[in-house]
Amino acid sequence: MNLEELIYKAEDIMNKNFVKVFSHDTVKYATEAMIKNNLDEVIIINELDRLEGIFTRNDLAKVENINSRYPEINIFEDSIINHGIKNVFTVSPHDFARDVRDMMIKKNIGRVPVVKKGKVIGVLTSNNLRDSFYIKIDEMFSLQNNILNNIHEAICICDVDGKVIYWNKSAEKLYKLKACDIVGESVKKHFNNPIIPKVLKEGKPLENIHHEPMTGKSVILSVIPIFNQKNDMIAVVSTDRDITEVVCLSEKLENANAQVEALSKAYSKEFSNNYTFLNIVGKSKKIIEAISLAQKVAPTSTSVLITGESGTGKEVFARSIHEASGRKGEFVAVNCSAIPENLLESELFGYVEGAFTGATKKGKMGMFEFANNGTLFLDEIGDMPIGMQSKLLRVLQDGVVNRLGSEKFINTNTRIIAATNKDLNKAIKEKSFRCDLFYRLAIVQIELPPLRERRGDIKNFIDLFIKKISQKEKIDIVSVDEEIYEILSSYKWEGNIRELKNVVQRMVVLSTDKKISIKNIPHYILEYNKSQIMGLNNAIIDKYDLEKRVKQLESNLIKEVMNICNGNKVKAAEMLKIKRSTLYYKLNQIN
Repeated sequence: MNLEELIYKAEDIMNKNFVKVFSHDTVKYATEAMIKNNLDEVIIINELDRLEGIFTRNDLAKVENINSRYPEINIFEDSIINHGIKNVFTVSPHDFARDVRDMMIKKNIGRVPVVKKGKVIGVLTSNNLRDSFYIKIDEMFSLQNNILNNIHEAICICDVDGKVIYWNKSAEKLYKLKACDIVGESVKKHFNNPIIPKVLKEGKPLENIHHEPMTGKSVILSVIPIFNQKNDMIAVVSTDRDITEVVCLSEKLENANAQVEALSKAYSKEFSNNYTFLNIVGKSKKIIEAISLAQKVAPTSTSVLITGESGTGKEVFARSIHEASGRKGEFVAVNCSAIPENLLESELFGYVEGAFTGATKKGKMGMFEFANNGTLFLDEIGDMPIGMQSKLLRVLQDGVVNRLGSEKFINTNTRIIAATNKDLNKAIKEKSFRCDLFYRLAIVQIELPPLRERRGDIKNFIDLFIKKISQKEKIDIVSVDEEIYEILSSYKWEGNIRELKNVVQRMVVLSTDKKISIKNIPHYILEYNKSQIMGLNNAIIDKYDLEKRVKQLESNLIKEVMNICNGNKVKAAEMLKIKRSTLYYKLNQIN
């Protein structure tokens, strides 16, 4: 089951059994159709089968109210279009159900027509959404179990009393304990000196600890407390990585050099684990699509161009692609804008002794050679000088490099990932970037969205940065004001993730009493938030100004009728059922 299968679209859950009536049909006819088909609405169309409006039971109640007050009008014989909702919000069959739900909540509407090629093909109601999300919850629960049971690390989840409530298959294999034999029992019953009770007592995470929970079993263990929105601890999660064999081998090492080498390899592995797709924060549609595309292209040797504003995480994506590629060489990063033009060529291709004034006697290996069998990340490729671009293109085409001052060809198996925050298509038109180099680099192009387009991820970023920065700075943070998330989520973040991280670092460093509060937020962000709220309040005041809305409705209606009557005021007055003098007066009012 992949992620797409868990995201419903409008066409998957819409109600296809709906009734259409023509705009000239009577209210009585539409009402009878609703009752006969046991529906809460009918769709109003014109002669071309195009959507004109919608008539609901709420509208019917308004009609009945008018009819009870003015029975002589016989309003049920009136055209349905006069009493339905004309300005109807619609959705595409391919819109995601979650996006439709958010729109319906924002607009305070209970149903929307689903339109394809101008024609209504279904109706999506709040009931459809509710039922589909119940099913989705079951599917997500099943997916979660499948994921946890297929993770190599042993996972144990305990409640606040220290009783085991979850035990995955890797835990069964590692400790030779079936889930049925430990779930519901205290973790102390089965393990020597377990770490979980310590975390339950102190409420602080413990990560990457070497521990022997059982005789003869060595693990790297992390225990993380889980808190609810009220900051109450509700559970702890323990992940244990079996290192029994590693420990046995380490004990057999005969000299310090071998021990240092083993530790170096372990460190490299831990470092590379920080750059995997699993560690990329994000649940928005655009970032998930970017991750999916990067995962598909990672195992290949295809060149990749990553675009996006500064601070959107382009290097993180590049490193993640490299780590997922399976390439045994190194990941080498070069910032094309930070190296002077006269040095960039020697940095990329290297040089031999005496190649130029100042060259070292032994010469120097270039970045292409360093990255052989690995990945060369060319950051800010849009700032590479045009003369250097042609030299780079030749290397990409031939797969060989020449060190400066040498005629010897050196074959390289180097995968290229480039990144830029510039519009390269515009640069090509301005002749500051070669189009043939662009096509060579952008075989696969991944665009990373700015932070303002993925506001749903900001809270996760804040929590992640608080955790990492507080650990690095050795500053305990036990609580964060909930308002902080709302304020930071509404900010414009022109510097994207990098700016957010700097702001969080400031808040952590300036925190007092182990708490991050609103006073720790930079002044310019608070001022921006106030201006946004003020603008929103003014918009709300205008929206609910009854006199203003009534005048606007009257003006629009008069303009519409005048157009229908081709400017004939006599006919317009008759259609509007007002005196001609009154129409003249109102026309003067609206100019």
